[in-house]
Formats: sequence, C-alpha cells, structure tokens
Amino acid sequence: MAGITKRSGKAASGEPDLFDHERFVREGPQKRFIEPRLLYLIKRSPSYGYQLIEEIGKLPFPGPIPDAAAVYRALRELEGAGLVRSRWEHGEAGPAKRVYEITPRGEERLEAWTGAFRERVRMLNRFIALCEKEGLR
Repeated sequence: MAGITKRSGKAASGEPDLFDHERFVREGPQKRFIEPRLLYLIKRSPSYGYQLIEEIGKLPFPGPIPDAAAVYRALRELEGAGLVRSRWEHGEAGPAKRVYEITPRGEERLEAWTGAFRERVRMLNRFIALCEKEGLR
C-alpha cells in the first residue's frame, strides 16, 4: 500500500485521527459509507450537492442510500476537515451551485479508504478459505 502510513490513535486536537488506517480495518466505515462514496464521486469529477445525491446511490455499497440531509452534513464535515473545498458557480439559468472538489488531503484519505477495504477483503477471503477447508460452502 504505497503512500499510506499506518497509524492509529487521535490527532493532537483530541479528535479521531482522519487517517487511522487500523481503525478503518478493525471497525469498518461508519455512517453508511458516505465519506468514501463522496470522496470517490468528487475525485471523479467536481460536483454539487444535488448531483452527488443523485449519484451516491448508484455506487455498490450495502445498506440504505444516504438521504439529502446526511449528504449535505457529510459535505460540510469533509470541507471542515480539509478533504474537499467548494466554490460557488453561477450558471446562466437557475440558482448558483456550490461545487465541491477534492483536495490532496482528500485524495490521501480516499486512498486510505481503499487500502482498508482491500485489507478487509483479504481477511474475509482468508476466513472463507478456512471455512471451505472444513467442508463449508
């Protein structure tokens, strides 16, 4: 996992460490996978809230599709953490839109998510192999 530093614990501020790889692997993502979904969508293309709400349910994650309030709350949290930044875009028609784009820190965070997902898949595959060795299907 090139470029990812494995660390755990809390940041100097006392808040949970945003790049706590061991916690991601151990506990899995929280809040219905909203954060990795949004980071992925915004990395793919800068986007605005309504468009992200339309796209988030198309990604292959378990559980319910996050509602609009959860998405907007997560966007504010991501921006507050410096993982995305926003700017207002004024079109010829309709209201101005707040467009989000990923930051280098957000890209690093998305890479941490994918690394944690890969590690969980490897652990699950090892468990499945053990079960199959015992004759379970």
